[in-house]
Amino acid sequence: MKKIVFISNRLGGGGAERVLTMIANRLAQTQEYTVSVFAMNKCEKNYYVHEAIHVTELDGTASKLQTIKLIRKHILIEKPDVIVAFEYHINMKVLIATLGMKLHIIISERNDPARKGGKPGLKQLRNLLYRKADCLVCQTPDAKAYFPQFIQNRTVVIPNPIKEDLPVRWQGKRNYEIVSFCRLEKQKNLPLLIDAFALVHKDYPEYKLSLYGDGSEKNRIETYILKKSLQDCISLHGSIIDIHEKIVDCAMFVSSSDYEGLSNSMIEAMALGLPCIVTDCPCGGARMMIDSYVNGILVPVGDAQALYEAIKYVIQNPEKAEFMSKNGTNMRRNLAVGKIVSEWETII
Repeated sequence: MKKIVFISNRLGGGGAERVLTMIANRLAQTQEYTVSVFAMNKCEKNYYVHEAIHVTELDGTASKLQTIKLIRKHILIEKPDVIVAFEYHINMKVLIATLGMKLHIIISERNDPARKGGKPGLKQLRNLLYRKADCLVCQTPDAKAYFPQFIQNRTVVIPNPIKEDLPVRWQGKRNYEIVSFCRLEKQKNLPLLIDAFALVHKDYPEYKLSLYGDGSEKNRIETYILKKSLQDCISLHGSIIDIHEKIVDCAMFVSSSDYEGLSNSMIEAMALGLPCIVTDCPCGGARMMIDSYVNGILVPVGDAQALYEAIKYVIQNPEKAEFMSKNGTNMRRNLAVGKIVSEWETII
């Protein structure tokens, strides 16, 4: 049996961690792999991990150098056939930790590489270290194209898989509720969504906006909602386990991000059949999945007026919204877990 060690920042809280656990779980269910996960930090709300997977979690207190040493020690003990690292800062640590080792190393970018790790100096170091990897996995063609040709030559594009247990598409009357669920971080630009919704609320006061997620921007977003005097029509919730069941009958999903890798919340909302409005942001995940006005709507980054107009279009055109809703559910087939894991197996 081939022995695989996945190395991640944590096992909960974000899209990268969700994808990692989905892939690891599916591989662990076969008789072909022994799977373990080594995580840098503990998380209060871990994603489900298959019982056959051995998990090692650090407490997050180690320095960068100590973390690199701990990764190397763990690899020497485990003696894996394959290492799979997720996210650029983990990729970097793993590639340093494995210097001098003869291993099959797969690294994976899970965001826009121009924004995450693209600063002068760090960019050059990343390019130097990435030479050591046997394969780089990117989520979008645009992310792959960012790298020098010698890295692109060993790069494959594999999109994220869709959760298998999503509720069926809602076919009744939808609630007057607009929803977004994501990490509450600056890159999501939720103030832009709030600005757009303020315009919507003037025309359609019956509509509410519900935001789900946790993150460093929570207090800032709460303050912004109060500043706009929208606390009676915008609700801010934390992350919840049954988010998909909660939002399946909402009027639409909206994402206002400045940049993304391939948004899990977007593809899950599409798979649920929610009419989706998404900023056409780097590094191209939205335009990779959305054919505008066919299975969703793309709007320019940072344009509150365009976001407002798109929301208004969905409200005013229920038949077109239903058309986009039905087409969006094709994500379930296109991004099925089995299909995506098979693509990973070709490089493992």
